Amino acid sequence: MLNCCRLIFSIFLVVSAAVKSQPQDAVLFTADEIAYLQQKQQLRYCVDPNWLPFEGLDEKQQHIGMSADYVSLLKHVLPIKTELVLTKDWTESVLFVQQHLCDFLPLAMRTPSREKFLLFTEPYLTIPSVIATTSDKPYIENLQSIAQMPVGIRRGFGYVELYQQQYPKLHIIPYDSYEEGLLHVQTGMLYGFLGNMGSISFILQQNKMTNIKISGRMPGDSLMSIASRIDEPLLSSILQKALLRIDKNEQQKINNQWLKVQFEHKVDYRLWWLLVSVVLALTILGSWFYLKTSALNRALRAANAELEQLSQHDPLTGLYNRQYFESKLQQALALCQRQQLPLTLAMMDLDHFKQVNDECGHLFGDQCLRHFAALCQQNFQRPQDMLVRYGGEEFILISVGTPSSDMKKLLEAFVGKVAAEGMEWSEQQRFCTISIGAYCQVPPPDFNAKQLLQLADEALYFAKNNGRDQLHLVGSPVVQSGDVPDVNT
Repeated sequence: MLNCCRLIFSIFLVVSAAVKSQPQDAVLFTADEIAYLQQKQQLRYCVDPNWLPFEGLDEKQQHIGMSADYVSLLKHVLPIKTELVLTKDWTESVLFVQQHLCDFLPLAMRTPSREKFLLFTEPYLTIPSVIATTSDKPYIENLQSIAQMPVGIRRGFGYVELYQQQYPKLHIIPYDSYEEGLLHVQTGMLYGFLGNMGSISFILQQNKMTNIKISGRMPGDSLMSIASRIDEPLLSSILQKALLRIDKNEQQKINNQWLKVQFEHKVDYRLWWLLVSVVLALTILGSWFYLKTSALNRALRAANAELEQLSQHDPLTGLYNRQYFESKLQQALALCQRQQLPLTLAMMDLDHFKQVNDECGHLFGDQCLRHFAALCQQNFQRPQDMLVRYGGEEFILISVGTPSSDMKKLLEAFVGKVAAEGMEWSEQQRFCTISIGAYCQVPPPDFNAKQLLQLADEALYFAKNNGRDQLHLVGSPVVQSGDVPDVNT
């Protein structure tokens, strides 16, 4: 009786697989593969929950994106059920397959480290690798030209191994999301962000980041396959045959739906080279005029670069100025509200600075400001930190992602360092202290930049009125006008 049931189930698998697949020449599963599916009963898979447009999870924890459409097509071919296993991020998804808590990943790239515990089908999706920068940056031919610059990359991105081997001096900083990394490109904390064209274009459109562009095609397009656990090789064979049964027209529909906007402005490099040839020919014919124009253009670019530097930076200290700060604060606040990250806004004021100017002169006072700015840069130099001279002797630190307890330790230690550091110039010496008022929490959804500044400002005045040379952290996002904020020392 048992053998009869197994025979019936085997016949059912063959017949159902043949009925569900439209192509008449599709490869049927072997007897060993049928026996494997009979024993397996159900296939579990994991995805990257935050990698749209390729794959992700919606508000109801449902699988969406390109890989969701491919899995839906696979379900029509595979004669057993598939179940999504939820994970918190891509790293955990890879770990689940390695630990056999999942059977396969519908969208993964072959790398040397993953081949130790995964089997891969033939690639079925090719994704160009690119780098994104702000619009003012030049075209990037290779990463060697920016080896000393901070460059972001999404944690778990397959080609990070290739980049680290090929460019050992490249300063790569991993991020948990494309959105956070591109915001740091926008604010100037990163020179650029490495990734695939589809995800970067998707995030730029979703967040309307109009001042960021694709600045270069990087080596190594991402060849995406289905990856399955290495201890069950029959599963990889089954998934490969299932992929072959997917109609090419269906695949094109998926690509058009999710990648239509990202690739519709593809550059025709043959035309580009033709235009370059024409320009070179014209240059040779008018060499004298070209040299004159080139000199003028260089002078103009230098003037524009200097103007941009002056418009964003304080000329005395070299830190960002108030105008640039106000344009970036709302972006950092919005990111922290969306990603539920802690946001720090610390207002720092040199104590009794008017007395320093009166007793030692304004030249000594200017040197104190430069010295203090240098101390700030030495102690707050992480990619997520931004320093601003807000006005006079008042400075601001913005930092994204640092927990309140850690930031409190950093700021308290900084208060002590400033008090111990003597300000010297032209045979004069003076010891100064600072007062700091800071907000460091995950901002509520209805919180705005004006409220944030008000809280930090009131905390600063509380610190100064309470004896100076100290830090006060804001304890509540709701402060009534005229009240003293609830703070934690």
